[in-house]
Amino acid sequence: MNNLKTDIPEDERRQGLYALSSSLRPLAGRLLGKKGFIEIDIIANWDKIVGTELAQYSFPQKIDFKKGEKNNGILRLSVPSGAFALEIQHREKHIIDKINTYFGYNAVSSLRIVQNAGLSQLPTQPPTQSPSRLSVKLTENEEKYIENLAEPIDNPKLKAIIAKLGRDIFKDNKNKK
Repeated sequence: MNNLKTDIPEDERRQGLYALSSSLRPLAGRLLGKKGFIEIDIIANWDKIVGTELAQYSFPQKIDFKKGEKNNGILRLSVPSGAFALEIQHREKHIIDKINTYFGYNAVSSLRIVQNAGLSQLPTQPPTQSPSRLSVKLTENEEKYIENLAEPIDNPKLKAIIAKLGRDIFKDNKNKK
């Protein structure tokens, strides 16, 4: 076991625990070679690029570029079923905008949707709020302020939504402090 050879210089080796992704990125770069880092970045950061909702039921497979180009590619997305394929199709422009914003140029111009039953389905329960947000309590003055802002609204459902939004904004601001 001590005879293992690594390509990592002695001064870059770490002791103890560290993020696995920090070791995988250089290795993936060597394995993908000419494909470039755009595909690695899209796979590694898919949930950050499109958001956790879309990332739960879609996965980027690869990007096809015209020979000699690294822009206006066609991204192949794997989804579990036709319902998700339809959802991706409806959000295609939004997804492409998010990808291109992430990279800072027109990396992708269209999507090819591939249905793959092997992908996991959407979770049955909605995502829960983070514990830090739940633990934040609003003061009586903050609650009154929110109620006063929502008071003129006649529609009870809309009033409740606006009040909840106001509470969430206050809680987020307190979490940032």
